[in-house]
Amino acid sequence: MSQTDHHVQAASRTEQTRLVNLPILFDTLHIETLPADIQAKISRVDACLPQTQCGLCEHPDGCLPYAAAIVLDGEPYNKCVPGGQPVTDAIAHIIDPNTKNIILKAVPSQWSTDISSGRPTEVRAIIREDDCIGCTKCIPACPVDAIVGTGKHMHTIFTDLCTGCELCIAPCPVDCIDLVTIERELSISERAAEQEDLRLRYHTHLRRVTEQLTDSSNSRPVVSMVEAKLNNAASQTVTISESQAKNTIAAAKLRTKIKKLEKQLSVRANEQKQAELDALQTELLQL
Repeated sequence: MSQTDHHVQAASRTEQTRLVNLPILFDTLHIETLPADIQAKISRVDACLPQTQCGLCEHPDGCLPYAAAIVLDGEPYNKCVPGGQPVTDAIAHIIDPNTKNIILKAVPSQWSTDISSGRPTEVRAIIREDDCIGCTKCIPACPVDAIVGTGKHMHTIFTDLCTGCELCIAPCPVDCIDLVTIERELSISERAAEQEDLRLRYHTHLRRVTEQLTDSSNSRPVVSMVEAKLNNAASQTVTISESQAKNTIAAAKLRTKIKKLEKQLSVRANEQKQAELDALQTELLQL
């Protein structure tokens, strides 16, 4: 058997197992009821995505729901911000291998493009430990459990485990989490292995949170949108719409901007910044 045949067989096995025994959060996708060729296409698209679970594609549940929406609903395939143009191009050829259409331009990132990878420059979160008050609000926001700490004690982010999703920034009430850029080069196989590890860690996170939410002795409150959706999936009592999820994310981002402006204005008055603050507060009230 040729090396190419081995690769084809390995890819086929991965497609068959990638969508098996998914966390309860993904039950609403009803993937197991879809034709095999559609499942295979969703699996290939999901494998292209960086598995940061950042929600910047407007799917707060993570990369798999976005992959399903691309295949099933014809959602634009260029919305993966951390993947940049390389991921957009790869998905375009999965959707239509013979496409002669102009491939969409990737949604831009706030970070500059890394020359070696063609993707946005990667970032990692770090906690300014002297400023941390131990509120624990950042911990459930991390999709891969890269943050450790307990109430009223300093928290730490394992940088090697961090995906750079930025989801821990908004919940922090004292704005003590910073993002730092990193430079690295990954081979195709190294990136694929890393993405698979991130995907499995996210699924482990979802299963652990689901167990906590269904444990009657657990008194910890639901504090994130993913937890709320998991709680809904487990209890099947409350419906949380996609618009609610998007509004929650938008509100968190607005609060972060408002908090920074208020801090700046407490030091020095500035009419332009005050006007910006007023506009953001109005926008938050409308949400």
